[in-house]
Amino acid sequence: MKIVIVGAGKLAYYLIRELEGDHEIVIIDKDPQAALKFADNSVSEVINGDGSSFPILKEACDKADLIVALTDKDETNMIACQIAENHLGVRYSIARVNNPKNKEVMEHFGVDYAFSETQILAQMIEQEIDYEGLRIVHRIKNSDHVIIEFTLSEKSNACGKALQEYKFVHDSRVVVMATPEGETLPAIGSSVMNAGCQVMMVCAEKDIEQIWKEMVCKC
Repeated sequence: MKIVIVGAGKLAYYLIRELEGDHEIVIIDKDPQAALKFADNSVSEVINGDGSSFPILKEACDKADLIVALTDKDETNMIACQIAENHLGVRYSIARVNNPKNKEVMEHFGVDYAFSETQILAQMIEQEIDYEGLRIVHRIKNSDHVIIEFTLSEKSNACGKALQEYKFVHDSRVVVMATPEGETLPAIGSSVMNAGCQVMMVCAEKDIEQIWKEMVCKC
């Protein structure tokens, strides 16, 4: 993929270190000193300029697949993503949200995924405290449903039952399972759930607590 990253801060630095070698990466920053530290083999191009400027983005986004806006200004991040997707043919956009209140605004105006580090950390802490052994893997956009992952407790009534036999909470459903030995089991009616199985499931977020009590909690 060709990835355009707006904002040459620490987050961009470590992200590039994870991605380098597998993708073509272009970095944009209006601070020449910040941009300079990326002018090595880790990126294919460094552009010194305003990441919310159309001419700068036009130069950077030629044949780009993804834009990631990581500056400390939410307005800049949103504008960069809007221009890239709406006018320059970039297929997908991700934006950092510095003020969590702006997350919904960004997504409303077309940013594919807006993330708030503060909210992510808060959710991780809350989830770890409330639902030990279960975690949210993905929040489905424009939906109240999530994908969760957990290990089936030996105390659950689901143990030893096929998927078609067990009455799941509301409209929750298994996506995939894996045995303790690592064998992947398809999400078909005849697949049997056993203690220690790793389960990925789609469910309404409001049903997580009940699922945790029925399938994960060892109390």
